[in-house]
Amino acid sequence: MKHLRSQDVPTDIVREPGAKQATIKRLIDTTDGADRFVLSLFEVMPNGSTPPHYHEWEHEIFILEGSMTLQLPQEKRDVKLNAGDVIFIPRNEPHGFITGGDETCRFLVVAPTERPPIRNYFLTEEPYQYEETAGHRR
Repeated sequence: MKHLRSQDVPTDIVREPGAKQATIKRLIDTTDGADRFVLSLFEVMPNGSTPPHYHEWEHEIFILEGSMTLQLPQEKRDVKLNAGDVIFIPRNEPHGFITGGDETCRFLVVAPTERPPIRNYFLTEEPYQYEETAGHRR
């Protein structure tokens, strides 16, 4: 069994192509003995994003706090997300998240551990960006 407080888990910067002002906490991971699912806490700060991408596994998302926009480039539409929303992203569905200048969003992501070979397909070649800002600690 593992029991801890989320604030005691180290925060990492999301270092994927095009990510901006986004962090991740790996709350439950394979290093903890998880062999079916992992649980991560993401935070996307103002003017932040995880750019459109897709991968060969599904994942489930629960919005804890704040708001952001889910980008669905294949469908050519955006969906506004708010605290309490639940989202299912099927495998291979392009998706991304973006916040506006006055938005911050914290959300949980559940993903399988037994994934096909790890391949993320990012629809950008921009480098990731992260700057420390007042009021947001890692």
